[in-house]
Amino acid sequence: MNLNSKKKSTRVCVGLFFLLGGTEYAVILPTLWLYLQHKFDAEPWFFGVVFSAFCFSNLISSPLFGFWVDYTQKTKTAILFANLFEIGGNFLYCIAWSKYWVLGARLVAGIGAGIGGGIFAQIARTTTEKERTGMYSIAMALRQFGLLVGPGLNLFLREFNVKLGPFLIDKYTAPGIFMAVVWLIVELIMVFFYFDLPNVMSENDDDLCVSTDNSVNSNGYVKGEKQKLTNIDGSYRKRRRTNSVVDDWHLAKDLVKEEVIVILASQFMIFFNETALESIFTPLSEYLLGWKEIENSIAFCLIAFEAISVFILVRKISLKLADRWLIVIGIAFEGFALVWYLALLANAKPYESVVLPTLIVGTLVIVFGLPFFAVANVSLYSKITDEKTQGIAQGIQRSVTGVAMILGPLWGGALTKRLYLMLGVMAGLEVILAILMFLSFHRLKVPEKQTPPPQYGEINADNERQPLLA
Repeated sequence: MNLNSKKKSTRVCVGLFFLLGGTEYAVILPTLWLYLQHKFDAEPWFFGVVFSAFCFSNLISSPLFGFWVDYTQKTKTAILFANLFEIGGNFLYCIAWSKYWVLGARLVAGIGAGIGGGIFAQIARTTTEKERTGMYSIAMALRQFGLLVGPGLNLFLREFNVKLGPFLIDKYTAPGIFMAVVWLIVELIMVFFYFDLPNVMSENDDDLCVSTDNSVNSNGYVKGEKQKLTNIDGSYRKRRRTNSVVDDWHLAKDLVKEEVIVILASQFMIFFNETALESIFTPLSEYLLGWKEIENSIAFCLIAFEAISVFILVRKISLKLADRWLIVIGIAFEGFALVWYLALLANAKPYESVVLPTLIVGTLVIVFGLPFFAVANVSLYSKITDEKTQGIAQGIQRSVTGVAMILGPLWGGALTKRLYLMLGVMAGLEVILAILMFLSFHRLKVPEKQTPPPQYGEINADNERQPLLA
C-alpha cells in the first residue's frame, strides 16, 4: 500500500474513532439513570457520580497515553491497547450486578477514551499547519454526528429482551453489549487499516538526496539521477532518535508560556460554561415549557444538525482566517448568548411568551459559536506547543477539558433555581476570558519556523552547488 492510500485509510480510522465516541455517549447516557434506578434502586446523586466517572478516568489517562505516544512514536499500539478498555468497560456495563459495577464499568471505558489526546497529537504531526484546523473540524463534526445517530440506535436497542448465558440483555443492558461489539470491530479495523504515518516535518529527512550520474562536469559538480547521501558516522540518524525522546524540562517550559496558559484557561472556561448550560437544559425546558422526552429529543437532534453544519463551515473558513480570529468569533457568540440568557431568562416564569424565543435564539447562538472556538483552540494549541511532545500536551488539554466537564454540570445542577447567580458567574468568566484574549492576542499566533543550520551530511540551498569531492 502506497503512502497516499495509507493516509486515506488512517484518516478513515481516525474519523471512525471519533464517530463512535459520540455514538457511545448518546447510546449509554439516555438510559443510564433508568438502568441505575430500576435495576439497582440507586439514589439520584449516584447518577451524577457515574456520569462524571467517565470524564474523570478520561482526564487521568489522557496525559499517560500522550506520554506513551510521544515516547514511542507509535500511535497504533496505544490505540489498540486503549480500545481494550472500551471493550471491557462496555461489557462490564452490560453484565453489572450492582450499581458499583456500573460505576467501575464507566471508569474503565473512560480510560480507553483517553487515547483521543494521542490521536489529536497524531493529526498534528501528520498534517500541515494549513490543513490541520480543517482535520480537527472533521473529527469533531464526526463526533457530533455520532451524537445524532445514537438516539436512533436506542430505538432499536430498546426492543432487546434475550438471554446471553446467565445475563439478561434488555433495553438497559443492550447499549453496553452493543458498544462492546462495535469497539471490538473497530479493534480489528485498526489492526489492518491504521498506520503510523511519517511526520510532515520529518518524513523526507531520511532521504537526503543530490543529483548524480557518477560523472563530474567541468566545474567539479556532480550531475545526473538521484542517489542518497549517507552519513558516514550515522550522527544524523542518531540526532533524530535523540530528539524524539521526551524532555520533561523542555515540556515544562513549553506549557508555562503565556499563550499556552491562555489557551488552556479559555478551554476550561468555555467548556465549564457549556456543560453547565447542557446540564440544566432538560430540567429547565420541563419547568418553563413543559417539554418531555420527545420535545427534548427533537431539540437535541436539531442542535446536532446545526453543530455539524457549523463544523463544516469552520473547515472552509479556517483556510482563510487565522485560528486566533476563529477563537475570538467563538468567544463573542458564547458571551452574547450568556448575556442574552441573563437578561431575558434568569427571571422568567413558566409558560411566559418570552421563554421559547429566548431559548431558541440563545441555543442557536451558543451552538454556532462553540465549533469556532473548539476547533481553533485545539489547532492553535498544537501549533504553539512542541511537535515532539504533542501527545502529552494534547493529553493535558483534554484533562483540562475533563475537569471543566465535571465541574460545569455540578455548578449548573446545584443552581438550577438560582439562575441569576449561575448565569452571572458564567458571564463573569466570559469577561475575564475576553480580557485575557485582548491582552495576549498578539502572542496567539503560529510562531515562525526557523530553518536550523545545516549539520554534517545535510544539504541546503547554499551548499548544494559545492563539489561533492571538495
